[in-house]
Amino acid sequence: MQTTPERTPSMLEDPPDVGVAAAARLLQSEYGIDAEVSNLRSERDRNFLAHTTDGRRLVVKVSNTGDDPQQLAMENAAMQHVEQVDPDLPIPRVLTSLDGRSVVTVEAADGRTHLVRVLTVMPGEVADLMALPEWFATEFGSMSARLTRALQGFGHPAAYRRLDWDPRIVTTLRPYADRLPDESRRVPMHRLLDRFEGLDAATRELPGFVLHGDVTLSNVLVQDGGITGVIDFGDMHHTARVAELAISLTSLLRESDDVWRDAGRFLDGYQRVLPLEPAEVDLIGELVLARSAASVLISAWRAPLYPDNEEYLTSLVAGSWRILDELTDVPAHELADRFHSLCGTKRVNSAQVADPTLLVRRQAALGGDLSPLFYRSPLQVVRAAGAWIHTADGRRYLDAYNNVPVVGHAHPAVVQAISRQAAVLNLNSRYLHPNVVELAERLTASMPDGLDTCVFANSGSEANDLAWRMARVVTGRGGAIVADLSYHGVSEATAAFSTNTYPPEARPAHVAIFEAPRRLTDEGPAAVHRVRAARADLQRAGHDLALLAVDSVFSSAGILTPTDSFMRGLQDEARASGGLFLADEVQAGFGRGGRNLWRFQDFGLTPDFVTLGKPMGNGHPVAALITRREIAEAFVEVDEYFSTFGGNPVSCVAALTVLDVIEQTGLVQRSGQVGAELRAGLEALVPNVRGQGLMVGVELPNAIDFAERLREYGVLVGTTGPGGGVLKIRPPLIWESPEVEHFLSAFQKALG
Repeated sequence: MQTTPERTPSMLEDPPDVGVAAAARLLQSEYGIDAEVSNLRSERDRNFLAHTTDGRRLVVKVSNTGDDPQQLAMENAAMQHVEQVDPDLPIPRVLTSLDGRSVVTVEAADGRTHLVRVLTVMPGEVADLMALPEWFATEFGSMSARLTRALQGFGHPAAYRRLDWDPRIVTTLRPYADRLPDESRRVPMHRLLDRFEGLDAATRELPGFVLHGDVTLSNVLVQDGGITGVIDFGDMHHTARVAELAISLTSLLRESDDVWRDAGRFLDGYQRVLPLEPAEVDLIGELVLARSAASVLISAWRAPLYPDNEEYLTSLVAGSWRILDELTDVPAHELADRFHSLCGTKRVNSAQVADPTLLVRRQAALGGDLSPLFYRSPLQVVRAAGAWIHTADGRRYLDAYNNVPVVGHAHPAVVQAISRQAAVLNLNSRYLHPNVVELAERLTASMPDGLDTCVFANSGSEANDLAWRMARVVTGRGGAIVADLSYHGVSEATAAFSTNTYPPEARPAHVAIFEAPRRLTDEGPAAVHRVRAARADLQRAGHDLALLAVDSVFSSAGILTPTDSFMRGLQDEARASGGLFLADEVQAGFGRGGRNLWRFQDFGLTPDFVTLGKPMGNGHPVAALITRREIAEAFVEVDEYFSTFGGNPVSCVAALTVLDVIEQTGLVQRSGQVGAELRAGLEALVPNVRGQGLMVGVELPNAIDFAERLREYGVLVGTTGPGGGVLKIRPPLIWESPEVEHFLSAFQKALG
């Protein structure tokens, strides 16, 4: 046999027996205010509207005897808190009596004594009594989130109370399912309540605060095309943020003729102020259903008790049933999926699940071997943090390969910067914005004198492509020299420079190569000789040198360590031949060499072009070309450059934050120290180790198979060089000694 559970005290006590005459007398005696008083709607209290003789409008709130005095003190304190935190939020102000009290008492006709407050009246019409304008749903979402945000720092001991209206505990209203006026609704309601048995527990780990508890259409005022007031803090309690959201959203959807349209608009407005966690979005639909169920159950309980107030007590029933009828038959996972789609969190969750069809679908949609995957059994990656990558099968791998997340995967400062800027503005760079200017200033300040002009693009390929265009204009020539087995990009021009991607016979006539410095004895004279020989090849093909481009770690050639004189020989001979010199820092830069921010600085070079790629944004698509002003001006005389989103505010703030992290955490120095530790450990295990900082190559007779074995031991690496015979170790710069130890342990096991 079911028993009636403990109920909210104010739901059990009769509303105050106080009339308009008593309210008027109280205003005069306690506040010295003469006014005409009339009734306002209320459920558990008595509320009156007072028009004062000096033209003000006030609300007199006579509280139910079931209300705790501490609850009223909390409401007053909360309103004062919101006024301080967000002064522009339109909420009432509490008046004090003639003797300075914010709460006074009045004796009712039935002998009970009630607590009374007087508040200012907010302008506007109550939203649930009007036809809602099209803009309302979005603004309502924003206002709900603003009030939640303003209250996040507020606390009060009276907030930890039980409210029957709380959707998280709707199952405690089960006894009233058998009192629903429509008997056909009773059994389905019991089934629905079964669905909510775990709802309270599911919200406990979610963000929770002391919140308003009833930001609904009956407590929101509208006037002159805007929301002008949020009133009635009487349901304040500590609750989950998403439960508070669901209360507001349910109120809106009761009046909606298109639930999903208006839910989307509300959530758009809400998330412009407070982005939601995926775990919160999981429960929005369930909490909306629970709040709707609570409305019809409480009505079934209370309307028969107070027939004189039946119209008000049943005012939410029709709209609540509309929501229940539309959403109850949707399975919980489908309902959650729909809300994830509205909130932009859908794929964050779904991408965490192993999908055995993914490889076949990828091969069908992405051209098969056109874009090959790593490893013979490809990994489905689901998330990454710091130096670790997690896969759908529950394993985690030490990342010893990916240079793009240069300050570590999902670095919180970079994520925060990207998210915050994306929520404010993202636009092309043909408008003034400080992010692009500051980034250009910081990059040029890090370069040798003369490299004073910065141009932004979306990738290293685009940056190298632009350098090629400029070199052709400035020199009037059309030939390029690059290293054998080089890589400089994927555009038509830079793919021609990427000699590791095609056979020698496919090399275009306007591209010549020099042998990469594979011996420590390769000094300056050797570089000069090789450039001259390559230039002669160009001239025989009817071209001459416009640009010599070099990746100063010769990554695709096997990770080589050239001498200073060899690199200076390349630069000086290129200029002596009438060409320009480009240092491609996409892989080598941002401190990876462990000595300077840029690898070319290690050799004492002063390039004509420096190109940077996606590591500068920790993976966000941003790149840069730094050059001399006279080169840029010569180019502008015959051409211009524009990348729609090169240098956009979001990409630039990502790059600025990466620079901040590198500087503040000393990653350049750390790269040198950790890289030396890594190299020493490898040299103790195998010969043929080369590189500098955190760009290390290990030449092995079976490098490709060895990389597969390392994967089995939880480490991800790549291969490079002729025939893929060099293990490529190029981790995020945040590695420390524990990562080195983990890597060396796996390496030793893989040696077998």
